[in-house]
Amino acid sequence: MAGMSITVCLPGSAAKRVDEAVAEAMAPFASDGVGAVERDVWDSYRICGSVGLPVLAGHEGDLRLVADRPRWDGSLEPAVPGECAGGPRGLIDFRDVLRAEAAGHAGRVWDRWQEVVSRHLAPDDESVFFYRHLAAGGARDSYETSREAADYRAQPAVRAWVDVAPGLARPDIADHFSFGWDPVGIGQRSREEYVATYEFSLLPLRNVLTLSGWWYELGDAPLHGACHGPLECVHQPNFGMEHPGVQSYLIALPADTLLVNVHCHV
Repeated sequence: MAGMSITVCLPGSAAKRVDEAVAEAMAPFASDGVGAVERDVWDSYRICGSVGLPVLAGHEGDLRLVADRPRWDGSLEPAVPGECAGGPRGLIDFRDVLRAEAAGHAGRVWDRWQEVVSRHLAPDDESVFFYRHLAAGGARDSYETSREAADYRAQPAVRAWVDVAPGLARPDIADHFSFGWDPVGIGQRSREEYVATYEFSLLPLRNVLTLSGWWYELGDAPLHGACHGPLECVHQPNFGMEHPGVQSYLIALPADTLLVNVHCHV
């Protein structure tokens, strides 16, 4: 068995009954044999600041913040300065500076690729060369050393990018910015779409239980608490399962929406 944390979203009206509201939201996903979903998720949980929520500067003493609940033995986890177990969305710091840093870098990468492409013939995506290799009887494993791979890398824009990319490398923001992949994909999205993909790269990954009862564990298909299982669910999820979708959802919630960090035993 293991543990995981999830941010439970509650309406602002639940401020005076946080524990009861969290219990109601979590109930459909309990592994007690009577839950409303096909896959049981948790067998115990606790409201706590582990992988907690950062408090907006200047609001650390706000009485609307949610405090850690005691462990089974009555003890509390050591407090992490500047973090809390929950509170109104308007009191939670979504790291505007970090988001701006990641978004700004993504924008610079997109702009630089456009500059490179503007001086050369538009390159073909590497998939064109890969499938050409397969069509010629080549194996997947032999592509990297094939003539087709060499032809891909010989495209003037791709060759030029090899010289430009090291100056833009920021693997600390995202592995994507290590540039060990086909750069043609940079220009296959609009600047806005490309920036939005990496805006939240410096923020911690979060699992979320939405206001409408969707359970999102990053990397897994969302589960709806109102339905028995994914195959029977006819409802539309709040967003895709990717990290940017989770963060965008949280930021767009009304300021009085309660965000509560819950650590589960799963």
